Amino acid sequence: MTAPDDWLARALGYPYPAHGGDFLFRGGAARPLADDHTLDGLTPVIAVGSNRAPAQLARKYAGMDVAVPVTRMRARDVDVVHAAHVAGYGAVPATLAASPGTVVELWITWLDEPALERMDATEAVGVNYDRVTVSLAWENAGPRSPARALLYSARRGLLRLDGAPVALAAIPAAGRHFPALSQEQVLRRLHADRGDGRFEDWLGGIVGPPGQAGRNALTAWLANAADRSPCPGIVVEHGPISAGRPSPR
Repeated sequence: MTAPDDWLARALGYPYPAHGGDFLFRGGAARPLADDHTLDGLTPVIAVGSNRAPAQLARKYAGMDVAVPVTRMRARDVDVVHAAHVAGYGAVPATLAASPGTVVELWITWLDEPALERMDATEAVGVNYDRVTVSLAWENAGPRSPARALLYSARRGLLRLDGAPVALAAIPAAGRHFPALSQEQVLRRLHADRGDGRFEDWLGGIVGPPGQAGRNALTAWLANAADRSPCPGIVVEHGPISAGRPSPR
């Protein structure tokens, strides 16, 4: 039986624990990724938030037989920040922002076509995110550093509190310029600004289908104050990367 507070742990736990290093997601769990595991025929999709976490991949690919290599990278001049919308499970999710001088940890999920289609569906492409092609500057680039990759960029822009975007404290970064807050700190701030009553009651009221109206109202308020800076590294698509076919590595 699901514990009654599981929804709260899911909301406050975003972006969920990362694995210790590169892994192969298969059978609902993280397994060792061999050094010679081929990435041929797979599309690199950058995970800036929860898609790097085995627990989130298990939710997204429940009922599917997938084998998803996931590799850890570090990118220069960008940072992972909160997006200006609220997810259906109550978290304020992540997106990518330009940040000169910052080096941030990113992960890459290498997806075949069925896995990419499911990922698109879970990211609400066309509603909460746009799927774009980017070229980022990788630190210590190697054979698993894609020249181009797909990325989900928040359609409503970057969450802005006190006039500035807010980085995800759970994502490691060096040379960070933006203030960094945990998921719980961001949600408690939004509760103080826009909520009423007990924090848990307010948050529970914007979760799932019953909370759609309240979630929409909060998202509209966040979007109105959002930072609309363009997603960093966007390139004009030339070639098959956006179709889930082989891409350069």
